[in-house]
Amino acid sequence: MANVALQVIGSNNPPGPIEYAQSVIDEINGWLSDHPTIETEEDARAAKPFLDRAKFALEDVEKERDSKVRPLNEQVSAINAEYKAVHNTDSKKPGRFDKIVLELKSRVAAFMLREEQRRQREAEEARRAQEEAERIAREAEAREQEALANAKAGEVVDVAEVTQQADAAFEEFERQSRFAARAERDTRVKIGGGFAKAAGLRDVETLHLDSYNLALKAIGPNDKIRDAILSAARDYRKLHGDLPPGVSATYERKL
Repeated sequence: MANVALQVIGSNNPPGPIEYAQSVIDEINGWLSDHPTIETEEDARAAKPFLDRAKFALEDVEKERDSKVRPLNEQVSAINAEYKAVHNTDSKKPGRFDKIVLELKSRVAAFMLREEQRRQREAEEARRAQEEAERIAREAEAREQEALANAKAGEVVDVAEVTQQADAAFEEFERQSRFAARAERDTRVKIGGGFAKAAGLRDVETLHLDSYNLALKAIGPNDKIRDAILSAARDYRKLHGDLPPGVSATYERKL
């Protein structure tokens, strides 16, 4: 347990960076309690050593943290590099295997799009056939009603023949309606097989910025837009030497 014994200032185990920084911060807190404000140069000179000690103490904290974390980060980076070279969840940086899978998906999707378009054309033809069958059925029904009315008025009419024609036209309309409904359902292409759920096309949203002015006017000022503009303004200044119109800089003197 000697390796985990408490490190005490002045003992054989010198304090670690965090413990030493804590002692410095405690001294600074005590000094601040006695000096709510700094009124004289003498007070400022008295504060200067605390600033120096705090600076070096915190640098040591960061050095120790980095010395402990850096090997782990390097190990994590090496692991990520090995695996992400094969498969990367970032779609903008696909791994080797991802590129092959993407090519396969692209070819399957291309077929499914062609098949979907073919089925949509068939569905459209089925709808037109349904509409035509409905028109014919309506006309046959109208002729049937007219024939029945004429028969009641004493005209010699083959009511049975007219009724049979109307019934046949209506049956054809119903058949075309069923076919059109089935064709409409089948426009969505699904690819079965394998051991996962059937593959199907889906709508993927992509936003396009058509007008900066209209978008900014509608969204209005907010922190995200402000930060993005200021970040872009810094890049602009690196290229052109000056900030872009509409962006200004102020300067504040700080220690």
